[in-house]
Amino acid sequence: MRLSVAASDDKNQKVLELAKKQFEEKHPGVEIEIVTLPREIIERSIREGSAPDLLDWDGSNIGDLLDRGIILDLTSLMDNSAFDVLDFYPSALNAASDKGRIGAIPVMAEVPGVFYNKALFDEAGVAYPKDNWTWDEFVRKAQMLNSYDADGEVVRYGAYLVPRLLPVEPLVWSRGGAFLSEDGEKASGYLDSPETAETIRRYLEMYHPLEVTPFEDVGAETWVACFIHHKMAMYYDASWAIKPMAREHREQFGVVMPPRMGEEPLRNIVQVYGYCISAQCQNVPLAWTFLQELTSPHTEAGREWAKHNLAVSRTVAGVSGQQADSLYQPFLASLENARLGAFDVSSLRLWDYWNNDIFQEWVLRESRINVEERLRIIAREYDDHQ
Repeated sequence: MRLSVAASDDKNQKVLELAKKQFEEKHPGVEIEIVTLPREIIERSIREGSAPDLLDWDGSNIGDLLDRGIILDLTSLMDNSAFDVLDFYPSALNAASDKGRIGAIPVMAEVPGVFYNKALFDEAGVAYPKDNWTWDEFVRKAQMLNSYDADGEVVRYGAYLVPRLLPVEPLVWSRGGAFLSEDGEKASGYLDSPETAETIRRYLEMYHPLEVTPFEDVGAETWVACFIHHKMAMYYDASWAIKPMAREHREQFGVVMPPRMGEEPLRNIVQVYGYCISAQCQNVPLAWTFLQELTSPHTEAGREWAKHNLAVSRTVAGVSGQQADSLYQPFLASLENARLGAFDVSSLRLWDYWNNDIFQEWVLRESRINVEERLRIIAREYDDHQ
């Protein structure tokens, strides 16, 4: 017997290899074939009727996948398994569920937060940020922590804001705005609302005219070095950023959840990753047995996911050490009420009209753009093509 399992990135590949080895040892005669292909090729195989038996899921609208018959509803299988749905953090399970149906088993998650360099705060006599802080506090601290040379050039930035859209959305929510309606079907009145436009305008002004954050995109390989060498005092990005830290550097950094841009309580954005059973699978009982090996908090492979990003269950958070880790704790706490963002809810349809490349173009412009008009055009294009 053979099962095929999709792997669209290196993290998935490593855990799949472990699950394959252990499953084949327990089930002689079963072969697990790991299909390593780009996501667009896997999507084409689904359309052509030759999908792998198990599909990796990147947080896109699970109800849409269930309604279109691409994946199976796992609810009845979950009822007769060792999974405890209450063990999952609510935002992870909510992302994988729709109208009482469970379409995927979550394995890891990602939420944004603000890392800060304690030494630089101490040196400048600036108080560490605390939960429920405001955007105005964030801006003031960044300005106080900016450092200049004799010619007035910035030698250390008070903050680093990624020139990407994901971390902007929780700021928009806190101001009472949104990128899309909750069902992802409508942009007009949401993306182009005054609340959304003002949030984005204030995010952009951190690059220019305030100049408290660099323009370039600092990636996974360089951000820790920038922190260690005191090139930035705060870093607004996601939980994945903990992984590259060496043990000796971890105590230098603190972390706090994003600041509020408005009066609404902060609700963080979450990206969830997991695995589904394809509706084209010919041996569902076998696929379900392997899916449990791959994702259960009680298997070695299921616990391995926490080495790559944020745990999605309390059991794995405890066993992996994340629950006791001061850097991971705030991110785990935010999983209690985080929500999917507009790009996942729209299954990336919004991405076709508004994406990181467009946003980075806005960041890099020397003269400010008309944010309201740009958002109005994008919202109209999105709605016209729904």
